[in-house]
Amino acid sequence: MKANYWPDEYLQKRCSAEQAMKKLKSGQRVFVGSSCGEPQHLVHTLVNKAPHLSDLEIVRLMSLQNSPLTRLATRGEFEQFSIRSIYQGSAGTSHLEANKPFITPMNLYAVPNLFKKRFLPINAALIQASPPDDFGWMSLGISVDVVLAAVRAADLVIAQVNPQMPRVLGHSFIHANDVDLVVEKDEDLLTIEQLPEFESAHRIARLVANLIEDGSTFQLGLGATPKAILLALSDKNDLGVHTQFVIDGIMNLVSMGVITNKYKGLNDGKIVATNAVGSRNLYEFVHDNPSIEFYPSDYVNNPGIIGLHNKMVTINMVMEMDLTGLLPF
Repeated sequence: MKANYWPDEYLQKRCSAEQAMKKLKSGQRVFVGSSCGEPQHLVHTLVNKAPHLSDLEIVRLMSLQNSPLTRLATRGEFEQFSIRSIYQGSAGTSHLEANKPFITPMNLYAVPNLFKKRFLPINAALIQASPPDDFGWMSLGISVDVVLAAVRAADLVIAQVNPQMPRVLGHSFIHANDVDLVVEKDEDLLTIEQLPEFESAHRIARLVANLIEDGSTFQLGLGATPKAILLALSDKNDLGVHTQFVIDGIMNLVSMGVITNKYKGLNDGKIVATNAVGSRNLYEFVHDNPSIEFYPSDYVNNPGIIGLHNKMVTINMVMEMDLTGLLPF
């Protein structure tokens, strides 16, 4: 049996978002690429089709306060849908309270296995990717985390192909043959506004910076204090990065020569992450950058992998901890 040439199949898979949403059925569980990689055009179209669907469960990894899915849920436009978040993110406590039955707190490295073994079966995945290269490979760009696992486990994969999605290297690619429907839509990616600066954050940052030695590998969370900590690390040497999120402050330290990744002990010379959250400049920075590799969460967040790094330091801002182990920021 002769295999089809992938560009021919790609052309056959192209359709409008409205046509793609008609493939969804009531009662299904639908994964939506989250964080700044959320496929906004697909989400808006899904909501417009809402009257035709009921009892739909939306699964996402993390909720950002400014994402379309969060805004629509907050306004109550998803009343006939249930939203299951695996990580609270920045959507706020009120959003968490409104969706109590559908928070599934767990270690991020275990989520891909949840999909793979169909403990949480995914009927459809709505994702966003870069246009295919000459060989048919599309990058998941700024949001790899659990998206790759969702693509492999889903019965139906609908990809919003966006020219503005960076081509990020690493274990971050899917082939055009891996998707069932292609919706081409050029739109701005979600960005994060500049965080306010607090003197208390800078005081904390100076104390934290004193504890980090030259040649250390670090993981950093999100928020005003992590931003201040990165500023306080400007006089360090040969730092390495193994983290979930790449943010603007990391980009700045690379340009200053502070981050070289020379002595990580694993993936030397590479920033390893699962996600990029920040400005347009950051997204341009990670595009086709050979010093940056994105991997799925079952690798980046795996304690066994983390423990292989030299002088590993984890830095997170904790406001409170609940009994599920979530760390709101």
